[in-house]
Amino acid sequence: MRMILEPKFVDYGSIHPTSADISHHQAQQHNPHGVLNPRTSTLLPINDEPANTSHQSKMTQGDLYQRQPLLPNPNKGDKWGHSAHSTNSNEYYDEEEIVQKSSERNGHISIDLPPPVREEPRFPQERCKTLLAAIVMFFSFVLTLTSLSLVHERVPDKEVYPPLPDVFLDNVPAYNWALDVSEYIIIFSVNTSLIAMIFHKHRFIVFRRIFLLMSLLYLYRAITMYVTVLPLSNRNYPCSPKANGTSPLMIVKRVAKLMSGMGLSVNGQHVYCGDFIYSGHTVILTFTFLLISEYTPKKLYLVHWLYWILSCLGVIMLELSHGHYSIDVIIAYFVTTRLFWTYHTLANNSILKQHSPSNLLGREWWFSLFLYFEGNVSGPLPRQYNWPFPWPRRWHLKSRDS
Repeated sequence: MRMILEPKFVDYGSIHPTSADISHHQAQQHNPHGVLNPRTSTLLPINDEPANTSHQSKMTQGDLYQRQPLLPNPNKGDKWGHSAHSTNSNEYYDEEEIVQKSSERNGHISIDLPPPVREEPRFPQERCKTLLAAIVMFFSFVLTLTSLSLVHERVPDKEVYPPLPDVFLDNVPAYNWALDVSEYIIIFSVNTSLIAMIFHKHRFIVFRRIFLLMSLLYLYRAITMYVTVLPLSNRNYPCSPKANGTSPLMIVKRVAKLMSGMGLSVNGQHVYCGDFIYSGHTVILTFTFLLISEYTPKKLYLVHWLYWILSCLGVIMLELSHGHYSIDVIIAYFVTTRLFWTYHTLANNSILKQHSPSNLLGREWWFSLFLYFEGNVSGPLPRQYNWPFPWPRRWHLKSRDS
């Protein structure tokens, strides 16, 4: 015996049955075998249940749900009956979620993922570039000392040529002790600022910039002091006697002696004269203030003011000692600040890191060198600090922002 059931869903478009539905129902009653059509389905008895069981008359729609497969048929179409199998009905099928075309017969769904993209760090350390910048600064420093060793032989005799007219020097007497005060301020400012930069989170980038900027500043100084030699600004300054001639060996000895004293006279090693245009003392004092104000947190404004006061005090002491002409100090200030600000303007704006007709800063002769050292740095450096050493571990805390 075969049981004829209506499909899972019927047309709910109207409440009252139509004449076509009544005639169709009567035809089914006269047909014991149940002629199959798009609105009927035949259900065979289960293998473990006899065909003449009395439960057939009690078959419910829930039993039909139990017999449906758990996995969706990949050949099913969309909700509106647009299936792969031919059908003459446009009735609505309440199926599961539409299976993507990429689904397989075992129920697995393949999702196309984009290829992995390797994220480059915004602020790479690039330690080799930092080492290269340090080497460049060393050669620039040696070139400056070599220039001073040669200029010493060309300095006008202080017994014959008096100091040039200067508004400040002509009205203020010379205090020889003031030069030592200025150099002690330089020693303090340099050491403390370098220690602060060691604890910077991006210390290798910071030191790379320090080395490159100091290379440019001392290269300029080597040129300016060599092309124009001025008379001594202080007749009491001790100068080594001239050799009335130069040789490579003598130049090497002078350079070694100056390097042993780090270019300072407080330790008695700076005994060669003529390094006036422009002032190296002013360069260092100005540079340390700019360094602290640029890379330390803004909330440490008291520290910024302290370094500004120290810089001004060091320059004043330098002038009181008559160690430099006023023009030396002015040129040193302008060269240091303009070079520092130009470099960091280029470094902080990625759009300026390219040669273009509208980027006039790209016409600097050192711009290609800048692109090599700063090409991979994206934007301004955050003012963050961390512990630079692997010990002790308890000090490896999260970086502090500004």
